[in-house]
Amino acid sequence: MSINPEEAAFDQYMSELYEEHKKEAIEEFTGERLSKYFLNNKDLAKPAIQALSSARNLIANNSTAGFIFAEIAMEVGLKSVLLKPIVYGLVHAESVASLITDLAVSQTSMDRYRKLILQLLQEHGGVNLDTCKRQGSSQVLWQEIKKAQELRNGVMHRADLASKENAELALNTAAEILENIFPSVVKNMGLHLHEDFRICSDWKCRYENTQFGEAIKEK
Repeated sequence: MSINPEEAAFDQYMSELYEEHKKEAIEEFTGERLSKYFLNNKDLAKPAIQALSSARNLIANNSTAGFIFAEIAMEVGLKSVLLKPIVYGLVHAESVASLITDLAVSQTSMDRYRKLILQLLQEHGGVNLDTCKRQGSSQVLWQEIKKAQELRNGVMHRADLASKENAELALNTAAEILENIFPSVVKNMGLHLHEDFRICSDWKCRYENTQFGEAIKEK
């Protein structure tokens, strides 16, 4: 599929941006910057978590519907929850950071940012998508992500029906991203989650419903 001059220019800009900041982004991208983005967008994972819940409810009765919602959860989780904070960190001008970030994560292919994603997730989340595998799976997670995306194209563009196996692949991959990798990254930032999605930095939460927690409230 051809791209127009504006899309080509943006692709060139992102390529140059990545090359310019690659060394800095990988070696100097601090947990403080990622943590700040998370705390400024505390509910960023909520839509993906809700889509994952819908997928679980649908998959038993309609594997194609379940697959679609699982794929939504997977792609939103990967792009908006994991990739977007990373791309945002590359753009130092606050006035254009949100615009550039939204444009970057809207691209259909994320291969250009693959190395950056993998290295930063490994550094901050302790997870390498190139080597880690879901429990019970023989394939590495990145391969499963790409396979699910290929299946999605058939469902969305050719009206293919998703098998139960397809739906379970997308569901399990989305769950790995949102229920294991995302919490791991948040935890490595010194943060924690409420309701499986809301990011919080209040250290007092860990003492809720304890004697120490009650003593803190009284002060």
